[in-house]
Amino acid sequence: MITAMRLLLAVSSLIIIYINPSEPDRFVAVTYITLVLYTTYSAILFYAGRRTAPYRSKRLRSFLRGVRRYAHWIDIGWYTGLIALSSGTNSLFFFGFFFAILVASFRWGFASGVRTVLVSAVIFTIVSYATTPSEPGFEFNRFLLRSTSILLLGYMIAYWGGAELLLKRKLALLREVNTLSNPRFGVDRTLGRVMERMRAFYESDASLIVDADAGGGESSVRRASRKDPDAAVRAEPIPKELADLLLGLPTAYAIIYCSKWPRWWPAQQKRFAGYDITIWTRLKEAPPICERLAGMLDTESFVSVPVRRNDQIVERLYLTRKRAFHISDIDFLLQVLEQVTPVMDNVRLIDRLASDAAEEERQRLARTVHDSVIQTYLGLQIGLTGVRHKIESGTNAIPEVDQLMKMTENGVADLRRFVLSLGEPGKQEGSLLTAAQRVTSCLLAYQARPS
Repeated sequence: MITAMRLLLAVSSLIIIYINPSEPDRFVAVTYITLVLYTTYSAILFYAGRRTAPYRSKRLRSFLRGVRRYAHWIDIGWYTGLIALSSGTNSLFFFGFFFAILVASFRWGFASGVRTVLVSAVIFTIVSYATTPSEPGFEFNRFLLRSTSILLLGYMIAYWGGAELLLKRKLALLREVNTLSNPRFGVDRTLGRVMERMRAFYESDASLIVDADAGGGESSVRRASRKDPDAAVRAEPIPKELADLLLGLPTAYAIIYCSKWPRWWPAQQKRFAGYDITIWTRLKEAPPICERLAGMLDTESFVSVPVRRNDQIVERLYLTRKRAFHISDIDFLLQVLEQVTPVMDNVRLIDRLASDAAEEERQRLARTVHDSVIQTYLGLQIGLTGVRHKIESGTNAIPEVDQLMKMTENGVADLRRFVLSLGEPGKQEGSLLTAAQRVTSCLLAYQARPS
C-alpha cells in the first residue's frame, strides 16, 4: 500500500503541475525532470514490492529491506529538492512531508515519527526561507503556519502511529503468553519463558518474581536478565533479610519509581506513580522503601506489581531499566498477569495430577509384584527345598516336580496378564486418565452443588 500511495502521489503531482502551469514558476525544466525521476523511483519500488516472493533474488530482497528502512528519509530528500526548485514557502510539494511522517510513524513507531517531524520542520524552515523569492513573493504568515503545521500535526500523527504499534505489540504479547503455556514444559520452564518475554517487551535490564511461599517455607526469586535470559527457569532461595526487602512494599501496591530525572535536568527530583489495586486509587507519595529497593536492584527505574495466586498475593514482579516506565505499564502488566496466573494454576494442577498418578502407579506395581511374582517365587523356593530333601533321602519326587512346574506356568501366565494390562491405556487403577476423570468429576460435582 505504501509503494502504491507513493506512486499515486508522484503521478498526481506531475499531472497537477502540468494542468496548472503557474507552478513551478522557476527552474521549470529541472523541476519536471526531478519529479519524473521521483515518479520513476516510485514505480520501481512499486513493481519490486509486488513481485512474488519466490522469484525475488537475494540482492533484490536485501535492496528492498534497505529501502523499507530508510524510505521516509529518502522521500524527505526528494521533497526537499522539489521545494527548493519550486516556490519555497508556497510550494505544493510541502504536503509530501506528511506522507514521510505517516510512513515513519505507523511503520517504525513514535520515536521514529518524532525524529522525522523535527527533521522535516527544520529542513522546510531553512530551505523555504532560503529559496523563497523576496517580497512580494514571500508570505511570512504562510511560512509560520506551514512550519507550525508540520510540528503539531506531525506530532499527532507520530503519537497515533506509535500508539497503534504499541497496541499491536501488547496484543501479540498477550497472545504469546497463552501459547507459551504448555503443560509438557512444566511450571518452571513456562514461567521462565513468560518472564523473559515481558523483559524483552519492555527492553528492561532484568525481570524478577519474588515468591514468599516457596517450598519448605523459604522465599525464592526467579530472575531473567539480558546476559542470562534462561535463568528464570530456576527458582533460587534467598535470605530472609533480602526477601523482607523485596516483599516490603504493601501487598496491594503497584508502583513505578524513578530515582532521578535525566542528568541534564536542573532539579534532581524523584519521580513516582502508583495505585492501590484493591480500591484502585492513585497513591500520593512513594513508600520510603522505594529508594532502598532501587539501590538494591542497582537500577534507576523499576516497576513492581503484586502477583495473585490462589486468591492470595504471595508474589511480586519487578522490571528494571534505566529509562522510566509509564503509568500505563501498571495496567498492562496486571492484565498480563491476569492471563498468566490461571494458566500457571492449570499447569501446576496437571503437574500434580501427573505426580499423583505416577505415585499411585508405583504403589500399584509394588503391590502387584509383591502379591503375584514374589509369592509365586517364595512357593517355588519352598517347594524346591522339599524336593531336594526327598531326592537326598531317595524318595520319589516326580509328583512334587510336576506341581512346581504347574506353579511356574501359573506364575508366567500371571506375569503375561500383568504386562498386557500395562499396555491398555486408562484401564489400570491410578493411571493419569483415571486421575483426570476423578478430578473432573469432583469439579463437576462442585459446580453443580447448590449455592
